[in-house]
Amino acid sequence: MSQLPLPIGWPRRGDGESLLIHAANSDAIALLRAWREGASHCFILAGPRKAGRSLIGAWFAAQAGALVVDDAQAQDEQRLFNLWNETRDAGQPLLLIAQEAPPVWAVALPDLRTRLAAAPVARIAPPDEAVAAALIAHGLEQAGSAFAPDVPEFVARRTERCYETIDATVQRLNALSLASGQKISVASARALFCNKTAINDGTDRT
Repeated sequence: MSQLPLPIGWPRRGDGESLLIHAANSDAIALLRAWREGASHCFILAGPRKAGRSLIGAWFAAQAGALVVDDAQAQDEQRLFNLWNETRDAGQPLLLIAQEAPPVWAVALPDLRTRLAAAPVARIAPPDEAVAAALIAHGLEQAGSAFAPDVPEFVARRTERCYETIDATVQRLNALSLASGQKISVASARALFCNKTAINDGTDRT
């Protein structure tokens, strides 16, 4: 394996999903963007599911020639140890994607545990209201759904601060747009989620 001599740049819109840079993932992306500046060739990308981890991994693979291992916590530890050695010898970046970094990610193999303890961790933070609104708007735009400008903020104020819930909410809004053929309004969003758990139309969540 050899390192691809590709420049590091910010993620760009591609044929599929595009990566949205926001307050919860910007530090993680900045750390990976500066991978050449550190002593370690191995990085851990830690964050919740549906937080865009795979999109960040795909960007890092394309830009840095990195080997990316998704769901690293579920992989065989001896195989991960071998990959660590192989990529180091080849001068290739290695990105391990997991929900948590060590020591929360409990690594049993001593040699691997030692190496991962020294790996820089790029963390995706939980979404706040502003990030939730940005993700909702981005998800609707990606699907081509028309919506009123105040819809993302309205929905975000009433949506659980969880990437999986935000993703499910976007899917429901996109389904509404497809079924109705109309622009999503605050009124239609409120009606869609009336008495549902994804959005609380009574008290805003904090």
